[in-house]
Amino acid sequence: MNDPNARLVPTPEQPMPSADFAQHARTVVAHHGEKILAEIPSTLRRIGTLFLVLAISLPIFFIGLLVVLWHLAK
Repeated sequence: MNDPNARLVPTPEQPMPSADFAQHARTVVAHHGEKILAEIPSTLRRIGTLFLVLAISLPIFFIGLLVVLWHLAK
């Protein structure tokens, strides 16, 4: 959690009225929501890369397994 871009959210020293608390909560939720939405494209790229690797490696693995089993059966 040592994010160099992290901003501190000021906290009041006295009890906060409910309207101010609601505004503060909306601000915090919006900030974290934006951070989560910013991560979606990179996550989708990683999932796409994973599917590409699996689409190539799994068929090759199973073909190799069939060849080994074929030779063992002879």
